[in-house]
Amino acid sequence: MNHTLFAEAVTGTDAINRSQELLQSVYRWLAENGLKFGVALVTALVIYLIGAWVANMTRAFIKRMLVKRGMDETFASYLGNIVHAIIMVLVLITVLGQLGVPTAQFAALIAAAGLAIGLALQGNLSNFASGFLLVFFRPFKRGDYIAAGGSEGVVDEVGVFTSTLTTADNRKVIIPNSAITGGNITNFSVNPKRALAVACVVAGENPVEKVRATLLSAAKGNTKILSDPAPVAVMTHLGEGKYTIELRAWCQTAHYWEAVFTLNEAIKAALEQDRIISPMPAMKIIQ
Repeated sequence: MNHTLFAEAVTGTDAINRSQELLQSVYRWLAENGLKFGVALVTALVIYLIGAWVANMTRAFIKRMLVKRGMDETFASYLGNIVHAIIMVLVLITVLGQLGVPTAQFAALIAAAGLAIGLALQGNLSNFASGFLLVFFRPFKRGDYIAAGGSEGVVDEVGVFTSTLTTADNRKVIIPNSAITGGNITNFSVNPKRALAVACVVAGENPVEKVRATLLSAAKGNTKILSDPAPVAVMTHLGEGKYTIELRAWCQTAHYWEAVFTLNEAIKAALEQDRIISPMPAMKIIQ
């Protein structure tokens, strides 16, 4: 029993001694290198802040210069982001060197681990390559309304790895570039004109020519509908006791939704004014 207590006491004394030696080592290091390390830390912080400021200013300058020279804004933004990333990498390497980290060995370590990093970040590398393809082939530009990657919205930016859209209800959607290039891209803004169609189901006893004239009159009174190509009304489906006649018209792409909404209201008013009969709902008699 006494031997056990003695061993525990010795162990506790050794732990205290090791702690004291560690504290003394820290004190000695701070006394010898504390001021030098503090200066290096402050210098590294200043380098980082100045470098980040230079990177941001350079990105803004590149965007402004390229757009001023007539380059596409999407390409200018993408190139500016790449230059910003390169400058920040150089800044971080400089900061590490200022703190005493051997940058030569650091660079060699990165090179040696390149394969592993490439495998781990193959998704991001794919996004980077996809971003380059989007900028090079330009299926859309900033300000276009598109459907891609499972979302719809106005293009805000094509970034290095992701693209940003703003939806019709003002939500921001960030989509990986590979998701955009890996599927269909629908650009609703690239063509100046866009077609729209409104289908109307009416009772079979309505004369087709009367319904056609009613729909065309609704389109004629809409200032958002173009006269060239001229609107047409065609029968698209014939059913039992009813048929579907569809009004097809064209409008400026920028006025699409306004044209759709106002045309729907005009058609409803025209059908009511001309007393176009609606189909009666089917009734099922249960015996």
